Amino acid sequence: IVIIISIATFVLVVQPQYNEIKTMQAKEGELENVLVNARRLQSLRDSLLDKRNQIANTDIRRLEKLIPESADNVKLILEFEQIAARYDLRIQAASATREEEGGETSAQSFDIETNDYGVITLDFSIEGSYTNFISFLKDIEKNLRITDIRSLQITPSTESSANYGYQISVDTYWLKDNI
Repeated sequence: IVIIISIATFVLVVQPQYNEIKTMQAKEGELENVLVNARRLQSLRDSLLDKRNQIANTDIRRLEKLIPESADNVKLILEFEQIAARYDLRIQAASATREEEGGETSAQSFDIETNDYGVITLDFSIEGSYTNFISFLKDIEKNLRITDIRSLQITPSTESSANYGYQISVDTYWLKDNI
């Protein structure tokens, strides 16, 4: 009878606790791996923050102008108006469109798989002399913001002046927040 009670005690009490201990030991190993990964990510984050803090604020502002973190159409149009005003050119009509997800980005995509950037297409009309317009284009070229001229149409003025009309379509880019 003592043997039967011993076997019953083992089966009903000891074995379930033993299995629970084995399960907890397995979870302990998993949690230890998670803790190691968390420490590694924390050290990586700290090293990246140190590298970022070593970059001068002027360089950070230049990078933000190169590819801004938001699609600010009004700021973009104002920037082009400021450049045009330097050369006595007038932007007469402007419209901006943002390319959304699922647009035709595959033909002009930097990173097809992640689409970490968005495209703003700015169409505008400008009027002025040819030499001033060339200077305007050179300033756009030297501008920090990445800009691709998609199309350009030149039409002669109906008046007897030396001014021309220019219909321009440009693409510029902005970073999407993929975090």
